[in-house]
Amino acid sequence: MKKLVILGIMLVVLGFVSVLNVNAEEYLNYQEIVFDDDDAYLLDDYTEEDYDDAYKLLSKRKFMGWRIVIVNDQEELEFISETKLKIYNNGFSTIQHDITLETEETVKYQLSVTGGIKLSGDGNVKKFKGSIDADIKSSVSYNKTTNSSEKYVFEIIVDPLTYVSIVTRGKGEINNGVGIKYFFWIKTSKGGWETFNQTTEYYEIVKDRI
Repeated sequence: MKKLVILGIMLVVLGFVSVLNVNAEEYLNYQEIVFDDDDAYLLDDYTEEDYDDAYKLLSKRKFMGWRIVIVNDQEELEFISETKLKIYNNGFSTIQHDITLETEETVKYQLSVTGGIKLSGDGNVKKFKGSIDADIKSSVSYNKTTNSSEKYVFEIIVDPLTYVSIVTRGKGEINNGVGIKYFFWIKTSKGGWETFNQTTEYYEIVKDRI
């Protein structure tokens, strides 16, 4: 029996491997993300040193379960998710376009993970896998809401030798950090976690010279 316990502990320790590829949501593919605070950063931008520094904050061991630490707490940001279209007028006469854009139903919060922290669920309904989900939800603030699909109609005037672009712009908040899982005070898994909460989203029309 004693040998089985020792073997089990060895397997747990050998399983303590963290691969830092981000299992990410759509927001990491946005064209631009700019934080209000220059010192804030995404989980995708963590360096090995950032992980090491964060793990040091979790030096106190736990009998069983996850311990987490927050690195970036409710950091506000602005984003451009995509450019919907561009219209160029290379001529000498004003041109007019009537454009209809329709948005799909989207989730206003998204999650990303690395290493031993995983996501569960399908489609738009996802959460952190296991007990760490409750630990994170009790520590950070984010809203689980959705945007309904909407239709927008634009009348665009494009002056000679100018171009007009329509981009999807918005604001949001980021929470991220790391976690370590323990089993009988032994570290068995670790990784990073992040929540992205979209607070606003809108279309912006930009006009500029060619």
